[in-house]
Amino acid sequence: MKETRTITSRRDKLLELILSLRDKDECRKLGLCWAEGAIAADYALKLKKGAVKSVVLSMEATDKAREAAEKLAKTGIPLYLLAPSCFDKITVLKNPEGLGIVAEPGQTLSADEFPKKGPAACLWQLMDPGNLGTIIRSAASFGCEHFILVSPCVTHFHPLAIRASAGAALDSKFLYLSEKEALEKLKSEGKRVCALSMEGNCLNLNLCYNNPEDMIVVSGNEPHGLPIEVRKTLPLYSVPATGRVESLNVTAASAIAYYFFWSRKLLNQS
Repeated sequence: MKETRTITSRRDKLLELILSLRDKDECRKLGLCWAEGAIAADYALKLKKGAVKSVVLSMEATDKAREAAEKLAKTGIPLYLLAPSCFDKITVLKNPEGLGIVAEPGQTLSADEFPKKGPAACLWQLMDPGNLGTIIRSAASFGCEHFILVSPCVTHFHPLAIRASAGAALDSKFLYLSEKEALEKLKSEGKRVCALSMEGNCLNLNLCYNNPEDMIVVSGNEPHGLPIEVRKTLPLYSVPATGRVESLNVTAASAIAYYFFWSRKLLNQS
């Protein structure tokens, strides 16, 4: 375990670095992000060596957070012990566990690295970092590594997105496209695309078994769904419902679609 350094000054350079990581451009420039919580820290143990740069622990951290910090520190990652007022300065949470990590974010792909095989989740102008993280977590549980983010869209660098992903955002692959670029590429994929819309055909297992296992599932913006141009161009599917609720939120609808299209291998193995 590397020696622990105690930080009691709110002007410490490490705190200033962490605060700068709230800016997505600074994250891209430095190739770093800030993630909070014991779950994200435990996930970080799975990352490649050197991906986690430092562990930050409050003197008032929860027992679970302390255990997670100690596991990371035992691998040789520097551990910094912060006075409560110092951790309060950098946390983005209302009720923090008192643990965070500075780490490399998920990989950002270039436009010509559009995923040609394997499942992929396309998120059309998603704006809520919690929704992004929750969707990443759901998709990752079915083996999805590729995420296509259509701008304007919240970034995978956002600490709340990383937290909601349970750390999965730290080793996923992200492709940022404009609306025009995304529509052109998705259109070229034909039947490999499932765009979620209430206007689409109802999902059912027979339908899904007749589609490719590497489907690209397209989910729309939280309040508005998919733009009309997208709905006119791409194959549309809907999640069947019989209750009084008009529609599901984007995280629930996406998770159900992922199960329909991506769980075939799991079902065949059971």
